[in-house]
Amino acid sequence: MNFSDAVKGFCMYNDCVLSEDGLQEGYIVIFDMKGVQLGHLARVSLPALRCFMLYIQEAHPCRLKAIHILNTASWIHHVMRLVIPLVKSELLNMVKFHKGNVPENFPIELMPMDYGGEAASIDELDRETKSLISKYHQWLIESAEFKSDESKRIKKASWWGFFGGSKNNTVELDEKTILKNLQID
Repeated sequence: MNFSDAVKGFCMYNDCVLSEDGLQEGYIVIFDMKGVQLGHLARVSLPALRCFMLYIQEAHPCRLKAIHILNTASWIHHVMRLVIPLVKSELLNMVKFHKGNVPENFPIELMPMDYGGEAASIDELDRETKSLISKYHQWLIESAEFKSDESKRIKKASWWGFFGGSKNNTVELDEKTILKNLQID
């Protein structure tokens, strides 16, 4: 399985959970890096990672409360150098790295039994996930066919248009429009 397939699986599962439960107050995401090696990074496509990070930050319909990364590898700081430019500071502030299994001050009733918690075991959660995916199987197949026709998308004009860029399908900008749309970080 490559990174793009993993992202697709995440999005499919997420769509199913949202269809079942609706929006909740916020989600706490837990990643376990146990067994992850530096060689796994070769399977991560940077364009797919960029697209996924954009989706999580701009389009994901759920509010994230925290992201915990368990069993953090010693080389994670090298990975973060690649990821930080793609992540807004609000999301970055939610990420907590842990060397062990259980995050400090984390509600034990939310952790799976395999991690010393009171929630269902990983095997039970896996069965529930597979059951949920099979319940929405036909819908997931049908929704995979939905695609946008990018040729119909109105292209936003950019500053580069002032320097002889193409004017096909672009919105004309005047000085007032530019100043009105100016965003300062």
